[in-house]
Amino acid sequence: MNKFWLNSVLALTLGMTGCASKQTFVGEVDDPEQEVSRLLEVELSRLQSGEYCLNDSRQRSDGCDGTLQRLTQLYTVFPDYEKLQLALAITFHTRNKNREALYYLDQLLRDNRPRPEAAILAAKIAMEEGNTRRAQSLLETQRRLAPMHAGIHETLAAVFYLNHEPQEGFSALAAAEQLGAPDWRVAYHRGLLYELTENEAAACEQYAASFTLKPSFHRPNGRILGLTHNAVCLELSKFIGGR
Repeated sequence: MNKFWLNSVLALTLGMTGCASKQTFVGEVDDPEQEVSRLLEVELSRLQSGEYCLNDSRQRSDGCDGTLQRLTQLYTVFPDYEKLQLALAITFHTRNKNREALYYLDQLLRDNRPRPEAAILAAKIAMEEGNTRRAQSLLETQRRLAPMHAGIHETLAAVFYLNHEPQEGFSALAAAEQLGAPDWRVAYHRGLLYELTENEAAACEQYAASFTLKPSFHRPNGRILGLTHNAVCLELSKFIGGR
């Protein structure tokens, strides 16, 4: 599974509002919005940077454990606040505690409500566990409820990629692109789908486009280098190497 595909969609489609704020005691919080936003921003920053809170004792006192403890404290006061439920789900997931994460996601997704961010994370967990059928079911439901959410379509494309259904993946990715998914990411993922169809030249063209759109993103380079037995890919590797 291409973890970048799933992590990037998750990190960039989860809604965040507010900014860092001074930490206050739970009893002093009347509206949890700002505090949850601050804590969620910390977790998503870790996710985007590839840092995970597992067994790193160096981060426990003021980092990983502190974030989880704070969110849990807030939940005792605001158990129905949906952004807090989502933040807890993300926090548990980044610690490989998917059972706990799914507890909060199930609350968000009950009664087939439009909750695309929760569905994306739940689908990600399902794919990590090899259950692409559940992932697709969750996403298809949300596509009906929130058809204009780019991340739902992009994550569906990941499901089709895992299921070796490239044509369905291309269609889902095209919908995500039309709805505003980042061009550089769409190009990279389209390259993966072309690789699946063994169209190496088209794949490398998409990887090169992704790199051109976002030079700081280096994954396309590695994909192209792995395909340099193809003449088109070989030439594109020289182009990228000369930039």
